[in-house]
Amino acid sequence: MLPSLTDLRVLLTYLVERGDVLTSDEFDDALMQLGRVDGPALLSWLHGCSLVTADDLTRSVGEVWSMAEYPDAMLSHRRWLELFAKAGFTIDGRAAMRPAEPLLLYRGSVPERRANWSWTDSLETALSYANDGIRGRQPGKVWAAMVAPERLLARNTGRDEHEYVINTDQLMIAEYRARTAR
Repeated sequence: MLPSLTDLRVLLTYLVERGDVLTSDEFDDALMQLGRVDGPALLSWLHGCSLVTADDLTRSVGEVWSMAEYPDAMLSHRRWLELFAKAGFTIDGRAAMRPAEPLLLYRGSVPERRANWSWTDSLETALSYANDGIRGRQPGKVWAAMVAPERLLARNTGRDEHEYVINTDQLMIAEYRARTAR
């Protein structure tokens, strides 16, 4: 059991000085103590110091991404790529095979965030993010992309967002336009 330390720097200092790889229970406890805002930094530092197991990384990287309010801003895309590469493709924290074919995915956002990495295969979810101003966000547009399997980093089905985490570097992203019947 870890001591109750809710400051990221204090907890990291304690864990690094202790020097032991965290058990799964300790890792979960550390994430719970810090909450969703500091989860990405905690995961990154623990991985960088070899204090988290490969199994715990695989089990948690998708969820840590999904729980962070703005995960693209919490760590660099380069660092996220390193973490997702080590974890391998996951569905809800379990190692899985990537789809064999490209997927049509959507993102509801303002134009300046269209290349962020949280996407969905649910047009309804993307429309909700684009139009409803969820959690105080500005209304935006729906963006669409055909995403090759190697760009898929994780799939998270919790929270009813049907989320795919994808690498958008050099990805062709277009504004979605609904087809109308003639």
